[in-house]
Amino acid sequence: MAKAANERRLSLLFYVLITYILLQFVWWAYLLIDLNQLYYASEGESVVSLKVWMVLGEGAVFLTFLLTGVYIMQRTIRKEINLVRQQRNFLLSITHELKTPIAAIKLGIQTLQKRKELNSNQREMMEQSALTNTERLHSLIDNVLLATRIESGQHPLDLIPTNISSETLRICKETSLSLAKHNSIHTAIDDGIVTSLDSGAHESILINLLENALKYSDGGKVRVSLKKLDERIVLTVEDEGVGIPKSERKKVFEKFYRMGNEETRSKKGTGLGLFIVKELVELHRGAVEVLDSRELGGAKFKITLPA
Repeated sequence: MAKAANERRLSLLFYVLITYILLQFVWWAYLLIDLNQLYYASEGESVVSLKVWMVLGEGAVFLTFLLTGVYIMQRTIRKEINLVRQQRNFLLSITHELKTPIAAIKLGIQTLQKRKELNSNQREMMEQSALTNTERLHSLIDNVLLATRIESGQHPLDLIPTNISSETLRICKETSLSLAKHNSIHTAIDDGIVTSLDSGAHESILINLLENALKYSDGGKVRVSLKKLDERIVLTVEDEGVGIPKSERKKVFEKFYRMGNEETRSKKGTGLGLFIVKELVELHRGAVEVLDSRELGGAKFKITLPA
């Protein structure tokens, strides 16, 4: 709340200062015109009119530069405020994302150390929990490193002819086993679609989309489809969540961006998943967009790739 109040005060101060500058500009323009009329009154109406138009012309040029500068400053300030807000959200979310699995792993190890009388099923459950949380940490670190490499231009693709149909089906099955405990993943994948593809990048794209869909479906259905239409390959991931408002659909692909307040948000995440999806899709010369899922009622992510 205090940070939001500071941002509002900064914006108010900026607008007050700009208003004062514009009023001063109008006042000095009025004084210059008045002085010119008095000074050149003896030289005739045409000379006075010419001098007035000179002042107005120079004032218009100055005003244009002034307003352009104000616009650039305002846009820069807003970008800086948004960047600070996104970085703050990222720090809050990454702290939560790191603390939760670490705490679970620590608890599991301590339980195994102190309670030697655990039966085999209990020990297996504790070990599986520790392994799952370790995988969660590994995935989180991979996403952070991948986003950094992409942004710095150090993530070249290894494009080779790949059966994207079998790869997509494999990733969906593995994700269903590891993540979809309370959800169901349904697939509609055409057989035998082959294209030049970086398999690792495709796996990152699909896993991030599936994790996002599973997270917001709350036990609902997730549908994945893959089709070849003319010279394009279309991959869609749909969910039964609340959907994404049209005003947010471009913002969700920005780095660190997440809807809502990080301090009160219940859904886990870092704001990197959809950023990674967009960047990797564009590296494949494709495009990604968010639509409404007409059948499932939630969000529909549509990826179009060249065949």
